[in-house]
Amino acid sequence: MKLRTAIVFLFLGIFSSQVKAQAGNQEDDLNIGLRMGLGAYSFYGGELKNAVPTIGYLAGLYIHDDLKKGRFHYQGGLDIRFRGGNFTNPSKLDTAKNQAYSKISMVTLDMPLSLLISLKPSERREAPFLVLGVTPSYILRSVMYVGPDKIPYNHFVDPNNSHEDTWDNLPLKPLEVLMHIGYQQKMEDYGYSIGVNLGVSDLNDNFFVKGVAPVTGTGKRISTFSIEAAFIF
Repeated sequence: MKLRTAIVFLFLGIFSSQVKAQAGNQEDDLNIGLRMGLGAYSFYGGELKNAVPTIGYLAGLYIHDDLKKGRFHYQGGLDIRFRGGNFTNPSKLDTAKNQAYSKISMVTLDMPLSLLISLKPSERREAPFLVLGVTPSYILRSVMYVGPDKIPYNHFVDPNNSHEDTWDNLPLKPLEVLMHIGYQQKMEDYGYSIGVNLGVSDLNDNFFVKGVAPVTGTGKRISTFSIEAAFIF
């Protein structure tokens, strides 16, 4: 929780300084803003079994062109996301529920790069926009949890000592590439956005976690997807 709070305040500090810099010229509209929201996040692919969504959070900054002329515009951003996925394995593997993985959480630093397509160009900055783009996502932290109580596995010691190794992060590739599509609209002071993110790269980096069920190390795909909603300011 302390890490989340520190990161959010860091983003807010950067945002505040940028707003002050642009506010120096009051004739210009602000082309930067703050985005905060939540989403349903999960995994797909053959390596991780019985995945179901978990609720996660996002906060970040965005910058775009002036949105005053034409139908096509660009937008970039820098976001922090707390995402991952849940798994129903403890209920499906009752005889090994203390070793069945039940959750993977990730903290990622993301840079969404988007094409904005105005659906009503005459409304200029307040028009609704279709959002299409790609998001490079860097995994800062990843943790597996086991059992119905979601115990962090790198802190979990079982009676048979089958888990001998610990690590700061799971054996996942550090960079994921996602495609995104969404809709956003901002009125004078605030707005909203909704969207879908689909991982197109494979995160499996010889993924094998000793002592958990279902067994890992099959070499099959690990990717993520999500549905998000956020306020934009």
